[in-house]
Amino acid sequence: MSHSHSRVPRALAFFGAAGVIAGCTSDSTVLGPTRADPIFQSYVAIGNSITAGFQSDGINDSTQQRSYAVLLGRQMGTRFAYPSLAGRGCRPPLSNALTGARVGTGSTATTCDLRNPTSATDILNNVAVPGATSFDPDTTVGPANSILTALFLGGKTQVQKALEAQPTFATVWIGNNDILSFAIAGQPAGATPQATFVKNYSKMINDLVAGAPGLKGVLIAVVQVAGAPVLFDAKALLNPAFLAGLNQATGKTIAVDPTTCTATTTSLIGVPIVAAIKSGAYPAAIACGKGGPFPAPVGDLLVLDAAEQVQVQGIVNGYNTYIKAKADSVGFAYYDPNGTLAALKASGAIPSVPNLASTTAPFGAYFTLDGIHPSSAAHIVIANDLVDVINTKYGTHLSKIQ
Repeated sequence: MSHSHSRVPRALAFFGAAGVIAGCTSDSTVLGPTRADPIFQSYVAIGNSITAGFQSDGINDSTQQRSYAVLLGRQMGTRFAYPSLAGRGCRPPLSNALTGARVGTGSTATTCDLRNPTSATDILNNVAVPGATSFDPDTTVGPANSILTALFLGGKTQVQKALEAQPTFATVWIGNNDILSFAIAGQPAGATPQATFVKNYSKMINDLVAGAPGLKGVLIAVVQVAGAPVLFDAKALLNPAFLAGLNQATGKTIAVDPTTCTATTTSLIGVPIVAAIKSGAYPAAIACGKGGPFPAPVGDLLVLDAAEQVQVQGIVNGYNTYIKAKADSVGFAYYDPNGTLAALKASGAIPSVPNLASTTAPFGAYFTLDGIHPSSAAHIVIANDLVDVINTKYGTHLSKIQ
């Protein structure tokens, strides 16, 4: 198995999503008004949770409809079918940042209302599965294999399912999960090694292109994790108001190490530390680096220090250098969302520190309440960026979402 190392579990239980709409529909096909160009005869999207439409630590039909892939399909004017989830979703998105309540009556983190029966046998255009790593889109036995893998793909791989649609255009956004959970946990050494990533990614693209001669498309870069608000500036711990909010959110009085948490620290703290302290899985103590007065894992787990940030950046840069080269080799366009995210963060639209008092938007307007998954507003930005990239590469005339 190309991706055989153990993976750090994702601890995203505290924050939910902004702007999640509870209503669901049974129609999994979105049609645009008029096809914009012959190359968009059949568009497929391979990916993981962002592409699938995961928001606020959950997914339902409403969030699925807000994926950039669905939006892009509409601009292309082509049929675009996604694996519509029934009822509350699987699992339902969180609706309250502080209480952990989820969308729908009686919803819990284990609720799964399965697929809408009217869409269960559709040829799909969005074949993305939350949790997928570089290994998963071209195998049925990957480490991210889950109930959603079965519900969405029915025993096939993402590549196989995509090829059923006889695609003429594809977007591929894979690689975020090869580093994401490890960076948040402060353990970047667990990320997929570069050689393994290249092997996995190359096989996926080669099999996709071989199965669809003449295919056009876009390969999308891996996100620099440090730019996501799920990692916040450790200096916020020196702000009494922020610390008071942290105490309230956890129900504990948190001790902050003054020897490592100083005005000059550049460490980042993973937001899942809030849930970990609240549950008792992590002590009510935070150090901003190793070597403080508290015993391990305090100062190590869920803390990304300066050296580890450099390590994460290097890993992601390596992934993206390969993705760009692969796009060039198969004649695809390449889109790097990191410039857009950096600009939003520099403007303050993506905050460096969460607003713990907010139950609906602690991470601002562009990220849902888990601090990882883009909001509906961000999906529009991503779709419009892709419109620009596609028009530039292929001389098409897709219009932007207004």
